[in-house]
Amino acid sequence: MSLTSFPFFIFYLVIFFVCLLVEDRNEQKKTVLILASYYFYMTIDWRFSFLLLSLTAINYFCGSVILRSNSQRIKKIAVSAALLLSLSILFYFKYANFFIDSVLQLLSFSFFERDQLIIQVVLPVGISFMTFQAITYPLDIYAERIKSSSSIKDFVLFMSFFPQLLSGPIVRASYFLPQLKQTAKANNKNLSEGLVLVVSGLVKKIIIADILAVQIVDPAFNTPHEYSSAFLVFSLVAFSFQIYMDLSGYTDIALGTGKMLGYDLPINFNRPYIATSVANYWQRWHISMSSFFRDYLYGAIADWSWCNLYIKVLIVFVAVGLWHGAGWNFVVYGLIHGSFVGLEHFFKNRRLQANKPPYVYRGFLLGLRVFQVFSIVSLTRILFRCDDVASAFDYVVSMFTSSVEAFPVTALSACVLALSVVTHFVPVKWKDLLLAGFIRLPVAVSAGVATLIIYLMIALDTNKSAFLYFQF
Repeated sequence: MSLTSFPFFIFYLVIFFVCLLVEDRNEQKKTVLILASYYFYMTIDWRFSFLLLSLTAINYFCGSVILRSNSQRIKKIAVSAALLLSLSILFYFKYANFFIDSVLQLLSFSFFERDQLIIQVVLPVGISFMTFQAITYPLDIYAERIKSSSSIKDFVLFMSFFPQLLSGPIVRASYFLPQLKQTAKANNKNLSEGLVLVVSGLVKKIIIADILAVQIVDPAFNTPHEYSSAFLVFSLVAFSFQIYMDLSGYTDIALGTGKMLGYDLPINFNRPYIATSVANYWQRWHISMSSFFRDYLYGAIADWSWCNLYIKVLIVFVAVGLWHGAGWNFVVYGLIHGSFVGLEHFFKNRRLQANKPPYVYRGFLLGLRVFQVFSIVSLTRILFRCDDVASAFDYVVSMFTSSVEAFPVTALSACVLALSVVTHFVPVKWKDLLLAGFIRLPVAVSAGVATLIIYLMIALDTNKSAFLYFQF
């Protein structure tokens, strides 16, 4: 069930009005949301619900052991067990075949047929998101960010909450569980803000991301040798905005639908393409994921005395790359970003000690840094978009050596790309003013306008493509 489809639209309306009927009875509302969330996930593949149940049971049990125990040894065993079991499930479904392939290539085994060893398994939708979300519970308890137990019902809802189940944001237990202990009520402000977010998400996905994909990005990456160098560079810019609009569009829909039900989810993007460094970019891009690696992985290895800062940064970014996909292209993607972050840290003190440039040049230098970071991010996305390193290399070669003159940019695709740029760079204050004006409208009017817009956009959605991050 796609978040941009009529079935989801009807499904959500039913759940929304049922929750309104029972919003004063918090336990009943949570029961409704749990049943709705599992139904939603089972419409994709009913077998995946057992995986979700397994991750829920493992991490709730281990978290409960940590809370009840006074022994530091038992706490360490429990948190280690939660991590080992949860990450083993993730490894089996997502990385086992990559590992087998890599070992076979490394050792040059010839007496085994590849097909004899490859595991025939369906990758569960959103497994990386739900695994990381699950392990925040025992980790937050172990770090004493959670100091009281939660009911099994609250934890089941935390794990399965359908608005963000498939593509995030990655919600931490310490952030969401306290909300479930209170009676969540949707007020006029939440309803208006939620509707604006949902409309924003649908515009980003249907009007911008899908059109950029069909008209520019997919043709360029599928057959790069058929297009000019200029078009291949143009398609890189288009892909950067496609993936931003796709993922932030899902996030907006998740935040909006959650807010209308009375629950807040964390912001996941903060205009990433105005970043002035690669490190700053990762503070703005997919914030729930990047902050997870910063706080839980880097925080865990920060005290390694045998390993210097730069190696630790590379370890974290290789993990970031592999989180996105099981392939050497994602490893290289992580290594490149980690190297740039390390270099920025190395030269940071030198920049601080240098004389500041005249004020008149600062704006120019700031703009130049933004352009440099955007160029780095866009170029490395070749690895992200291509199936493997070889395909990425072919794209780069075509980008610099193509003798073809084809530059098939239509007026529609050019306008859509321009719209995506404006949407990203428009000042936050302007967006806040628009939201404030919408909130001042009577609820019936704002709901009617938003419903009409949502209906028209879903009806116009002829591509019906899945969100890019569903594969993660």
